[in-house]
Amino acid sequence: MVSRERLALTTPNLTETAMAGKKSLSHLRRYFPLTKKCIYLNNASEGPLPLSAKRVMEKFLYDSSYTENEHDPESFRIVEEVREKCARLIKAKSSEIALTTNTSYGLNLVCRGLGLKSGDEILLPEVEFPANVYPWLNLRSEGIRVKFIKTKNGFFDISRFHDAITPETRVFSVSFVQFLNGYKNDLKALGEICKQKDIFFVVDGIQGVGNQVLDVKECGIDLLSCGGHKWLLSPPGTGFVYLSSEAKRSLGTPFSGWLSVDWCRGKKKPDFTNLLRYDLKPFETARRFEFGSYPFLDIRGFDACLDMLLSAGIKNIEKHNRRLLKLLIDHINSSSRYELKSSLEEKHLSSIINFTGPGIDRVHRRLREEGIITSLREGGIRVSPHFYNNVTEIRKLIRVLET
Repeated sequence: MVSRERLALTTPNLTETAMAGKKSLSHLRRYFPLTKKCIYLNNASEGPLPLSAKRVMEKFLYDSSYTENEHDPESFRIVEEVREKCARLIKAKSSEIALTTNTSYGLNLVCRGLGLKSGDEILLPEVEFPANVYPWLNLRSEGIRVKFIKTKNGFFDISRFHDAITPETRVFSVSFVQFLNGYKNDLKALGEICKQKDIFFVVDGIQGVGNQVLDVKECGIDLLSCGGHKWLLSPPGTGFVYLSSEAKRSLGTPFSGWLSVDWCRGKKKPDFTNLLRYDLKPFETARRFEFGSYPFLDIRGFDACLDMLLSAGIKNIEKHNRRLLKLLIDHINSSSRYELKSSLEEKHLSSIINFTGPGIDRVHRRLREEGIITSLREGGIRVSPHFYNNVTEIRKLIRVLET
């Protein structure tokens, strides 16, 4: 059985978290035991699972093994709650959220559901993560053109986007935050251009959702896809897709399954007592794109992680991470050895920075030897702290860099 002491760490005290978030998020550090073993600054690769998620997943596994509980009603209730919480993260409606297993799912969804034809054109920045490239390249065999837009030092330039648009441009797909240098794109400005030009606006949200404030309505995003295993700190195999109510009319259903159709029929709960029905219609909501059985274990962990993020407050998290990175940025700017590869423009700062210097591979290995976990990306060291990190850890990173 899960002990009372262990269950005490299942869910953060939401009132405590909300109050503390205005000043500090330090009390949440206790949910991340890896902080006792290392300095983990690699959330842009994979976030650590908090104890609150681990506990609810353990309970589910215990119940599955040792009890006769029927999990379906509770599991479907949690699925509904997770949709609502994902919507709150990005200021959307729960009816516009479909639960998925990764970012690639949503990108393939729009690739296959938009009805693109030979001669149509897709625009992408040249510095996109492969998940936002290969689904589009897969369309080239059908005569669809994929055009990469040049960047300036790895930073996306809106003027070059303007210049790249042609009458054949149908889709523009871009990351909320670029994986290699943390460049936060101006989604509002990009969304306005897409609306003016009638271009379907797709966003890979995985490096920004959970650490940056985002209003998908204000930005005019048609579809946003986001995996849960990085900044959302959730088990791999979790994620969501946002599809605006307006854009849903443009997107077909390229695949379907038994959970894509409306078993609720006006009721709050699905009715699975008569499964020999083949006349049910697809959901009117984004649920129509959820086509198979749910990973209920992972979704329970996802649910607990969303509780933690929402109670801490994304605005608080963004400010906290910015303060930590400012210490490192100031050191690098004053250093004769290192050079930033990230933009310092306020509106383009995120929770990721990248810097380089002589022997950067050796520096990266030295950091790991000292228990400081970062990533080596495109010839630089990428640092990506989250709300459980603190000033002491950044100062140790700086001390090691100085040696």
